Amino acid sequence: MDQTCVIGADVGGTFVRIGCVAMDGELIHAAIYKSAAISTGPPKTAIDDLAAFIKQYISELRITDYRGVAIGFPGTLDKSREILYSASNLGENATSRFDGLRIPAGLAAHFDAPVFIGKDTDLLLYSDVHQLGLRTDGMVTGIYFGTGIGASMIYRGETVFGSDGVAGEIGHLPISETGNKCTCNGRGCCESVASGWRLVQLRDEHFPGTPIDDIFTLHHQTVPIKRYIHDCARIVALTGNLLNSEYTVVGGGIVAMKDFPKDAFLAEILALLRHPYPRDTFRLLYSPAGQDAGVLGAAQLIFHKLGERSEIYSIPVKREKGV
Repeated sequence: MDQTCVIGADVGGTFVRIGCVAMDGELIHAAIYKSAAISTGPPKTAIDDLAAFIKQYISELRITDYRGVAIGFPGTLDKSREILYSASNLGENATSRFDGLRIPAGLAAHFDAPVFIGKDTDLLLYSDVHQLGLRTDGMVTGIYFGTGIGASMIYRGETVFGSDGVAGEIGHLPISETGNKCTCNGRGCCESVASGWRLVQLRDEHFPGTPIDDIFTLHHQTVPIKRYIHDCARIVALTGNLLNSEYTVVGGGIVAMKDFPKDAFLAEILALLRHPYPRDTFRLLYSPAGQDAGVLGAAQLIFHKLGERSEIYSIPVKREKGV
């Protein structure tokens, strides 16, 4: 393939997506693999295995001119985005083979282009802001329900990283009185009641034999699933009351599932928000880019780092009204 592009990868707890994006931001190609393709093995070969995975994709597509590589990880990173602190959903016992590694520095020797890493939810929000044409001069929040739960915030055009780089770890806020164990080894985290892995647990406990893709279609009126939707809504309402964002974007594999009850979800959120404000001005938008959002967000990060964009987000072409 002769077209100039960038390479983006979105590493999730279940799947890893990788793709190439043209310099105008359009997706050229994307592929999906089990995360085990890069998450299994000893730490000492983690960077080499990740490099081999990306290089194989480049080779298979016969990409000859790529200007950068960016990878989103489902975990905590340092503020400079050089070190992956922890990615509990990529391993066992709250650890992964990538923990503590300087990933961009390690990958630099493998590629003829600069390499960047980011938190997966930051990249998702970059893509959503770009696709939705949202203004970022106020507060924009993204909440993503996948295998785990993550969030990202943009305030006055800048991503909120926090003092140590770990802002947005909403999945590990203590919210549940049940004390369910989380993948981080804590108990009662948001992820323990409203994540993808919790939905699988609910299916196994209450609806054995139901394909997970059909759980909302067949069981959305049952008490366990109604409670699950309520818990998802609690997390969105929590951030709404705390941050009073101009826009709240919700995405991830859970809300993209067939027959996810969006009307009931919104009704629960509005009932939980403080009134009259922020309830009366709350704007909920759904991520438009689907499963390729992380790849597209990685491309936006590369464009910004290379100076192809003055900001990490394109100038908005429209302003969404929301709900």
